[in-house]
Amino acid sequence: MASIQDIHALEERIYDAVQEYLDNPDGYENATLHVYLNKDDMEYRADMEDNLQGTEDDGIYPIADLIRDGEPDNDKASDIANSWIFLD
Repeated sequence: MASIQDIHALEERIYDAVQEYLDNPDGYENATLHVYLNKDDMEYRADMEDNLQGTEDDGIYPIADLIRDGEPDNDKASDIANSWIFLD
C-alpha cells in the first residue's frame, strides 16, 4: 500500500539526483534521470544516468526538463513522483 510518505520520498530522491547533476554537470555527456522500481527491495529509485535512451514511459527524463532557474524543479519532481506512485 502506497502512502503520501512514499511519494515524498521519491520526490526527494528525484531532487537529490538532479542536485547531484548540478553539482557536477561535466561528469555527464548526456545526462538523464532514471526513475524505476527496484524489485529487490520494492523501493522506487531515481538516479542520474549517462546516455540512457528511452522515454518518460520507460522512466527516462531529460535533465533539462528537471531544472528551473539553476535549481532542481520541485514541481516537476512532484509531477514525476505522483505519476509513479498512486495512493491506495
